[in-house]
Order: sequence, then structure tokens, then C-alpha cells
Amino acid sequence: MINSRFFMEVFMARMSKAQAACLLLTGATIGAAVGLLYAPKSGAQTRRDIRKFSKRTVDRLDDLQDDIRDQVTDWVEDVSCTVKDGLSAGKKLSTHGYEQVLQVFDNAKKYVEDGKTRLERMIHTA
Repeated sequence: MINSRFFMEVFMARMSKAQAACLLLTGATIGAAVGLLYAPKSGAQTRRDIRKFSKRTVDRLDDLQDDIRDQVTDWVEDVSCTVKDGLSAGKKLSTHGYEQVLQVFDNAKKYVEDGKTRLERMIHTA
């Protein structure tokens, strides 16, 4: 006869984590099925309870999906507003910068014209 403890140690040493998880899940499923079979409720009552549980679970998942959709929509709207505000500020800044560049060119043009006028006077007086 094989020692059960020795068998389990050898068996578990060669099993991967995925296989162990699968074995655990299979055992839990079998245990749940046996529990349902020996439950004090009738089969019809058990099926009704399972349907109610399934419906509540689906409703909860729908609510969760709606909540996630609302949160994502709010986040997208917030990001869109931030981007729009940034673009607006950038346009104002670029308009202000453009005006400053034009002002510098106007000032430079005036200095050139003043210099030209001075040179013409110097040439006429000389």
C-alpha cells in the first residue's frame, strides 16, 4: 500500500501553480455540486435561488459597467476641457506674441527711417 502523505508530496512537487489552481477550482466546483445535491432545499427551490443570484449578479455587473462608463466619460470631458483651455491660452499667448513681434518690427522700421532721414540731412548739408 502507498503512503498517502508520500504520494501527495511527490504529486505536489511535480505540479505547477496553474495546475494546482485548476485542481483547487475543480475540487471547489465538485464540492459545490455535492453540497447542492445534499442541500435541504428542493431542486426547484435551488434552481430558483440560483436564477435569483444570477440575475442579481448580472444587475450588479450592469451597474458596475454603467459606473465605469460614467467615470470614463467624466474623465474624458475633464481632459477635453483642460485641452481646450490650454489651446485657448496658447492662442492668446501666440496672438500677444505676434503683436509684440509686429511692434518690434514697427519700432525697427521707425529707427531705420529716422536713420535714413538723418543720413539724407547729413548728405544735403555736407
